[in-house]
Amino acid sequence: MKKEDDCMLGENDVAKYVRKAVSDYFKDLDGETPSCAMYDMVMNCVEKPLIEAVLQHVGGNQTRAAELLGLNRNTLRKKIQQHRTLDEPSNLRSNIRSEHKAVQRPQLVKTNEKKN
Repeated sequence: MKKEDDCMLGENDVAKYVRKAVSDYFKDLDGETPSCAMYDMVMNCVEKPLIEAVLQHVGGNQTRAAELLGLNRNTLRKKIQQHRTLDEPSNLRSNIRSEHKAVQRPQLVKTNEKKN
């Protein structure tokens, strides 16, 4: 089994790109305060393409992707759903939900009719 230290990388291209993007973000703000929590913003920007790339690598196998990411499969599924939801416009999300509810489970109706 690998130790956690074995998976820690030094400075790499991803770290350089994140550092540059955050620096550029502060330059664009021009002294203004960020409108959202920086940590959450960066993690959301990195997490989605990471999950997509790993899923593509394993041919869509969520169990294998979860293993590679070091996540529980249910956690991965939740994150996939969250990122799909973030991509959809709010009116589209409500339409999908209402359509889903409409076809989710048909109501069983009891009748008193006897079959011959």
